[in-house]
Amino acid sequence: MLINAHWLKKNIKKSNLKILDCSWYLPNSKRNAKKEFINMRIPGAIFFDIDDICDKKSNFPHMLPSYKYFENKISDLGINTEDILVIYCKEGVLSSPRVWWMFKYFGHKEVFVLNGGLKAWMLANGMINYGPINIKKTKYKVKRVNVNFNSTYEEIMEMKKYKERFNILDARPKNRFLELEEEPRENIGRGKIEGSLNLDFNLLDTRGFFKSKKTIRSVYKNILKKNYKVICSCGSGVSACALALTLSYIGNYNWSVYDGSWTEWYLKTKS
Repeated sequence: MLINAHWLKKNIKKSNLKILDCSWYLPNSKRNAKKEFINMRIPGAIFFDIDDICDKKSNFPHMLPSYKYFENKISDLGINTEDILVIYCKEGVLSSPRVWWMFKYFGHKEVFVLNGGLKAWMLANGMINYGPINIKKTKYKVKRVNVNFNSTYEEIMEMKKYKERFNILDARPKNRFLELEEEPRENIGRGKIEGSLNLDFNLLDTRGFFKSKKTIRSVYKNILKKNYKVICSCGSGVSACALALTLSYIGNYNWSVYDGSWTEWYLKTKS
């Protein structure tokens, strides 16, 4: 699920390999990921917009779309069902795990995250492209939907009601989890899901590169309660996916992502 820049350089010309730039930033960052993609990207890369390939009818940001909408949008990107996908973002591994998770949810078989993102590519002396791109549309088909990879608000409330044993692990920075800092989204107050634990996703990487399996296992061992299922959460379902990816990386597949995360939880419980 993780590949390095040297592997990508060696395999970049494969006809069935597609590279996706899924860079994304918090709303208060004042950065435009799509404009940055036009100015600097890995050769052959396609831009995947997290805030476009989502459920547009939802009141919550970048929620999972229907499989039909996903099929149409991925077809517009020129991706085929059997393609090998390499996903990266400009800021190391900030948003690439989110798109990895989306494709895994919709049953895509071969999906990899470029460890270190664009920075790793540049450190490996990879070429950089810029300017507009041409895409030949395809007919992408979702073969299966792995519903167990996502937990809904209603499911979590039901699990709490029947006192099922699970961990809710919040990937937000510690100060946000402890309610010492404001949330970056307007109209979203401070707080956390009752009973949740905190693991700042930044503790799993060093300068944009995920740490070793040994180190990641040690981090989780010191936080998680036994071998219960892990429900990964964050502010709006992006950094939660870094937890999901690293859990899979160390061989723990007993997880799901709470797509709505704190944004949905806050809005549904404040009234």
